[in-house]
Amino acid sequence: MRDSEIDEAIAEVERVRKLLSKLKVLQIRASEPRDLLKATALSWFRNWRVALEGTIPPELLSAIDDPYRRILDATDRAAAKSTYVTAAKQVKDALLAARSTVLIGSVRTHTPDSPPNFRPLASDVAMQAILTRRWEECGKCLQVGAPLAATIMMGGLLEALFVSRANNLSEKSVLFASAVAPIDGRTKKPLELRHWTLAPYIDVGLDLKWISRSAKDIAVVLRDYRNYVHPEKERAHGIVLSPDDASMMWEVTKGLARELLAMKGVT
Repeated sequence: MRDSEIDEAIAEVERVRKLLSKLKVLQIRASEPRDLLKATALSWFRNWRVALEGTIPPELLSAIDDPYRRILDATDRAAAKSTYVTAAKQVKDALLAARSTVLIGSVRTHTPDSPPNFRPLASDVAMQAILTRRWEECGKCLQVGAPLAATIMMGGLLEALFVSRANNLSEKSVLFASAVAPIDGRTKKPLELRHWTLAPYIDVGLDLKWISRSAKDIAVVLRDYRNYVHPEKERAHGIVLSPDDASMMWEVTKGLARELLAMKGVT
């Protein structure tokens, strides 16, 4: 599975980022951290890149190669910590984009585009109407060939579905009791629900069994693609969403909606 190989590569660079966050220096002179940084970069070129070549677009391979080469070059001298921090972040961002490409390419189904009955998920009539309108607007964006707009709408729709699911709980303490609930950095307590974004909703949704593990993985892809609303991210990754990409993301969105609705007994 190519996505699991990318996950391994992401785990490696994440370990590097954690190491860097613990180093309280401006320049990395010690041999131990430099050796680990060098080994991680070499692991990409010798292992993961070989396995993934031909699976992800050349521009994404290049977006991963370039910062890893900077890391390799930096390990030959006492380079600034900031050099490694910047390069490691660029590697992770590009690997996430690569994972999105692989996962989204695995979606090959087609399901009806008509909006479902949102009543079991959102008891408020006004919210039901909003969800229906947003669902229909996603389809309209696809029909007129606006893939980026469609994907951004899908991300907003998915977040609205999670919010509705949470608001429908009679006892919301289960959300904050989740082991993956977001924590307020200032108070060290669970973040107030009004500050939750799509990312924690996806994590908590899996933890509470609102969605399956495979649905969670795909939801993360949708979240990543939605982030191309930021022009700099699109430029850095060299990714341009095509109508086919957006059509596959639409199948992802409809599948996630069905899982969330199924938790309320809707088929």
